[in-house]
Amino acid sequence: MTQPVPQIDGHCDERFAAVRAAFEANFRERDELGAAVSVQLGGETVVDLWGRWADAVRSRA
Repeated sequence: MTQPVPQIDGHCDERFAAVRAAFEANFRERDELGAAVSVQLGGETVVDLWGRWADAVRSRA
């Protein structure tokens, strides 16, 4: 079953759009309630994303 996706905060360099898509898929397809990911490349943060639901029924982001 496809789940709704909460608001995803943070930033993601366009070169890593696939990382953002996979992050969002965790909420839609894998029943994720909350997650964060940060990726550094050469000392630069290129991905820093977080998203969460405030409740288990996914009614409040």
